[in-house]
Amino acid sequence: MSDKPHRRMDPSIIAAVIGVCGTITVALIPILSGRFSASATPTSPAYATSILPTETITFTAEPTDTVPPGEPTSTPAPTDTPVPSATPIPSVPIGQDLVAGCISTLWKPYPSTVPAVERGDGCWQEPLHVFSAENGDLDFLAERGSGGVEIYGLFAPLSESGSASFYVYLSQLDNVDLLMGVYAAPDVASQGLLMTIPSANVKKLRIVQKDNLTAYNTLQETGTLDQGTGFWITFNYGPTSASSTVNPSVFVTNPVSVPSAQKWLFFGYKALPGSYQLEGRFFSLDVNQ
Repeated sequence: MSDKPHRRMDPSIIAAVIGVCGTITVALIPILSGRFSASATPTSPAYATSILPTETITFTAEPTDTVPPGEPTSTPAPTDTPVPSATPIPSVPIGQDLVAGCISTLWKPYPSTVPAVERGDGCWQEPLHVFSAENGDLDFLAERGSGGVEIYGLFAPLSESGSASFYVYLSQLDNVDLLMGVYAAPDVASQGLLMTIPSANVKKLRIVQKDNLTAYNTLQETGTLDQGTGFWITFNYGPTSASSTVNPSVFVTNPVSVPSAQKWLFFGYKALPGSYQLEGRFFSLDVNQ
């Protein structure tokens, strides 16, 4: 049996088929490539933007003078309340104090170591050492069992010129001298005029002018006097001197140099060595200046 001859395809046709296939393949490559890319790497929509980290800003409320309507009012910050300063209490004038039953804080105790406490009305708490005020009197009461010489008293301020009159009555004057004077300063060592009533029986007493409390020399003196209801004594003083009178014209001292723009009235006593007892009162003090 004879073989049939094979029909061979025209080479030109084969070439045409290959060209068509190539063309189709080239056309499909971009399409297929885009699909694979879309499925492998999705893209974000065109309108999406990147979110960047930002700082957190904290707002601090500042105090304002006006509170918005409807808001609760704030509590004001506490403020310091001014504390009024204490107003000094004026001292009761000398002379008026005894009438009012007080010892004015104008009196200065001697020596300065004597405790003195204000009672809040321009007067000292009493007794002020051995002194107390009652019914217009400046009373004194002191005693001691034993000891040496000691001097105590009170100084009151006076003007440069004027006078001071008073009565003094003694109930007891045993081994102690009563002192009265006008000085240039509130100190018995300063220059001044010193009058004393020496220790004795109170029914018969003498009034003696001394030079000072250091030498304690007698300058002038009265004879023995009947005390009666008390002795009336006056001190007169000017810019440069002072003098004293035992009224009425019983005894007058010579002027003593006391050069001071301010004078000081002194009431006190000098205790002598040993025991002593003292009791009495100054009264009807009248200061003119």
